[in-house]
Amino acid sequence: MTKLLILSLGFFAIAALFIGISWKSTKQRWALGVLTLALSAPFFYWLGMFAEQFSSGLCYSSAISSITNAIEATDSPKELADQVRALPLAGYETNCQDLEVAASKLPNAGAP
Repeated sequence: MTKLLILSLGFFAIAALFIGISWKSTKQRWALGVLTLALSAPFFYWLGMFAEQFSSGLCYSSAISSITNAIEATDSPKELADQVRALPLAGYETNCQDLEVAASKLPNAGAP
């Protein structure tokens, strides 16, 4: 979410810079610039969403790696199953950072 916010702020900073520079320009050039900014907004949004998905994918890969390491090296599967069930999983609303922290606390999660 932070990358999306940063890219949105970057877009608005570019828009403000354009308006400040072109304030005394002709109406046609000013309108063309505003139209260009309006048409580029979806690109900035898409770029932010792409960056957010990429980092989320890496986060989930790390959490899954910790879980599989714990499963692979366990001596007590019933206890580990209870710990895995207790992980903060909430479907598409799962917070990956919380999941990664909880998964790293599983026994043998850091084992190769």
